[in-house]
Amino acid sequence: MKTPAFSLRLVIGASLLGTAAFAQDLNMSPTGPAGSSTPTEGIHGLELGVRVGYGVPFGKSINDTNWSDNISGMIPFWADVGYRIDSNWYLGGFFQYGLGFLPSGLCPTGLSCSTYDLRFGANLHYHFLPNQTLDPWVGIGAGYEISTISVSAQGSSASTSVNGFEFGNAQLGLDYKISSAFGIGPFATFTVAQFSNVSADAIVQPQPTVNSKGIHEWLIFGLRGVFDLSFD
Repeated sequence: MKTPAFSLRLVIGASLLGTAAFAQDLNMSPTGPAGSSTPTEGIHGLELGVRVGYGVPFGKSINDTNWSDNISGMIPFWADVGYRIDSNWYLGGFFQYGLGFLPSGLCPTGLSCSTYDLRFGANLHYHFLPNQTLDPWVGIGAGYEISTISVSAQGSSASTSVNGFEFGNAQLGLDYKISSAFGIGPFATFTVAQFSNVSADAIVQPQPTVNSKGIHEWLIFGLRGVFDLSFD
């Protein structure tokens, strides 16, 4: 029997694919301040991006625990650094620091608790209308993820981390070209990953072990700013 979480993942995946297909057939007339087109023919060179938004967890962590029981959400601070191969294609790396939120009741009374989620890896983007004011794009990527929970009280602290490969992520977005070198717009990303290792400070007893591995996901959405630093 398919669970609601499984069905939700199918809906999200289908939406990403459907949006990509729609964007490919799109023939939009630009409406921004740059007129009929922005002067971006032959874009190539260094490209930088920054993103911020919100992340929603799904799936299972290690030892068959719900991922949302460990972290209820996060605010990602995401940086992209790469190369615009030509007007349509971008290849680069990404790094994300996610400021996490702990579920209510997870932190014992009298203790101070915090959590964060790190993601880093490589991305490939395709831009459908690079010479227009409104430029939809899609992307794929893969990388590695580390999630850490820290606990402190009366000058002492301890932390536990889980880590593993992010098998893949699907991305889509829409850049609004404020100028030929700068754009801003919404984005959404859906990741699929698996934690395979766990580590803890020596004072954490007993030491945690991995008895089973689950698949977990993030749905991340927000705003992205992009800077093209070299272009023709």
